[in-house]
Amino acid sequence: MKLPNFERCDAFWARQETDRPLLASWVGSYQIANLYENGLSQLPEGELNPTDIKFESFRRDYEKLFENHRQAASDIPWASFPLMVVPWMEAITGCPIHHRAGNVWAQSWLDTYDRLDEVGLKPNSAWLEVLVEFTRWLVKLSDGRFPVAVSLMRGPADLLAAMRGAQTSVYDLFDYPDQVERILSALTDIWIEVAQAQLAHIPKFADGNSFSIINLWGRKPGVWFQDDAIAFWSPALYRQYARDCEARLSSCMDAAGIHLHSPALFTVDELVKMPDLDIVEVNLDDVGLKVPEMIPRFQQILEKKRLFVWGAFTTEDLVVMKEKLPTRGLALQLMAETPEQLQVLIREVETIWDG
Repeated sequence: MKLPNFERCDAFWARQETDRPLLASWVGSYQIANLYENGLSQLPEGELNPTDIKFESFRRDYEKLFENHRQAASDIPWASFPLMVVPWMEAITGCPIHHRAGNVWAQSWLDTYDRLDEVGLKPNSAWLEVLVEFTRWLVKLSDGRFPVAVSLMRGPADLLAAMRGAQTSVYDLFDYPDQVERILSALTDIWIEVAQAQLAHIPKFADGNSFSIINLWGRKPGVWFQDDAIAFWSPALYRQYARDCEARLSSCMDAAGIHLHSPALFTVDELVKMPDLDIVEVNLDDVGLKVPEMIPRFQQILEKKRLFVWGAFTTEDLVVMKEKLPTRGLALQLMAETPEQLQVLIREVETIWDG
């Protein structure tokens, strides 16, 4: 069975021109809850407490994910990370967490900024402790077979949207600008604390480290962050409230990447100026811009940074990227339901770039 190609990973980080992009894999259902169906079937319904997360009930799910990705044989090793379906950061910043029929979500709680003066804003120690213990459990489960990485880490704008409600959080930018500025700074501090708490328990894998949800491996420990809520902001509001927070996130680790969807691509103008941001990852969605429309932004990113694109690529998508983009600093995460389908996609990429 083909092993991960760490030389290609090194070439990606060095931004070397290569014969094709670096390839990562996503094998399994595109419905995230289906990836953990065994463990979620045993999760109680209603509001969850940290003690409701029973690690062992998810063992079968993680073993299946490992085996599927091992068979897929892409360049990058699959990494395990604490449950993607659990909104860890939202829970740690005070949001009640609910579960019903495999769906897990956060409920807003900050009805007025005056409550911050009453309760303060500090990490929920019980949820943070469970997250760290889940990380340690995954390290033991791995036993050196696969890397372990941090959980999905929503950034300060996403956390504000979760705490206040998505619509209200946008109004707050105009109605409570001083409070928004303070809370985003505090949420940035909490984000850094939570990321470092997980990294402290994660060993190296093959003399390197994995980035989790968007599968990536590098010599330096790193983390992805995301602020999907900024898609509803303007460029001016992003520069005023969030840019400095994201610059702090990009500099708090040895390596850092940001996750974007096409509606937030306007932030690239500022992201490429951040000296400590290493990678910009862009998701292809069923709605929104398509690959040909995003090529100018991809080119802008690759002039200064590394670009990681994740999606269900069509042949036309791959051809236009081959024609318009350098391979220097370019990575693709291919999506398929089975390892066999993923191998077909890998061969298609190799054929297109060979041509």
